[in-house]
Amino acid sequence: MKLVIIRAFVVGLLAAVGFFCAPGSIAQDVFKGVDRVVAVGDLHGDYDQYINVLTTNGLIDERLRWQGGKTHFVQLGDIVDRGPDSLRIINHLMKLEKEAKRKGGRVHVLTGNHEAMNIQGDLRYVHPGEYSALTTKKSEAVRANYLEAVYRHRLSIDPTLAESPDLAMEGLRKEYPLGYVEHRMLWDPRQKMAKWVAKHNTVIQIDRSLFLHGGLNPHLEHRPLSEINRQMRKELSASFTGEGVSNSPEGPLWYRGLVQNDAEVELGPLLEMLDFYDADRIFIAHTPTQGAVLTRFDGKVVMIDVGISAYYGGNLASIVIEKGALQIMHRGTRVPVPGVDLPIQEYLEIVSELEPEGSRLRRYVSTLKSQQAEGVDEAEETEETEEAELGQPGGVN
Repeated sequence: MKLVIIRAFVVGLLAAVGFFCAPGSIAQDVFKGVDRVVAVGDLHGDYDQYINVLTTNGLIDERLRWQGGKTHFVQLGDIVDRGPDSLRIINHLMKLEKEAKRKGGRVHVLTGNHEAMNIQGDLRYVHPGEYSALTTKKSEAVRANYLEAVYRHRLSIDPTLAESPDLAMEGLRKEYPLGYVEHRMLWDPRQKMAKWVAKHNTVIQIDRSLFLHGGLNPHLEHRPLSEINRQMRKELSASFTGEGVSNSPEGPLWYRGLVQNDAEVELGPLLEMLDFYDADRIFIAHTPTQGAVLTRFDGKVVMIDVGISAYYGGNLASIVIEKGALQIMHRGTRVPVPGVDLPIQEYLEIVSELEPEGSRLRRYVSTLKSQQAEGVDEAEETEETEEAELGQPGGVN
């Protein structure tokens, strides 16, 4: 009964402070005739870097309002976790979606594996700041009631807890920080915040480009985008348990084969998949690079998770497509596409010069140069090897 009371109280509180947004209608997933696209990878709770991306691409004015005209802005998921300001980013994206649409543009907030994890209760990577951002004057009382209910439940399973109740409660306070209950209510799939996340697409196509968080597995049966998006919405709109597209390593939120597998394994199926969707390339995030946008398979795969958040070093890069022509926006400077318009080594040297001293990318390029100076056979430093070294799968991401 107390849990029901807590749920009702917290839902009312969050609605009162404006965290909720109406879920809206199901999103269109194929767009044609788009003159300008800006896309960015994982943000992971770094609001300042999110604003930097919008600003350097001319998408917002000094009051943070949309000024991108008919531009389509694509965020490839993983707004949340690892940083403290996910809700701040989400609240701004909610506003920006409406502003862009009124002016003929679009904001596409795609689903990442971390959004799915939060809805499904996997909280391993929630930053403490996410919890504290939800605390109010009532949070102590809310948590106390919640902890009492949890304690009683665990006591019914393990009666030995009664031997040291104070120690047990101290452990629960560490396990469930202030703001935890509010956070769980915010991400409950029945509430409007989670519904706002779930209404968005997992994968979209803009002209001849596909965009999604992890990757489409070309070894599986090719499915219409609408079918993939519909299944993901279904899984994120309920208390989903078991295996599905939202938590499968072969699913679109998690698949890493486009980054990790070599051409012998991946290229043929990839070409068939692109032909099925009538697309030329696929943009993916999820697996962070050493700080630069990277391509694979002659530009058919573009990796755009450069580690923008402070957690990954605060790198700053996005992609821009104007009238079908692709360029990289690296720290406010446009750079040709690596592996397509210029060799990867030359590209890395160009973008590393745009980096601050001591950055991750500068260190990486410096290491490459040192290896070459020491006589490493340059022919062995193939494009595939460099790409594999730049993409550093770090657990969940």
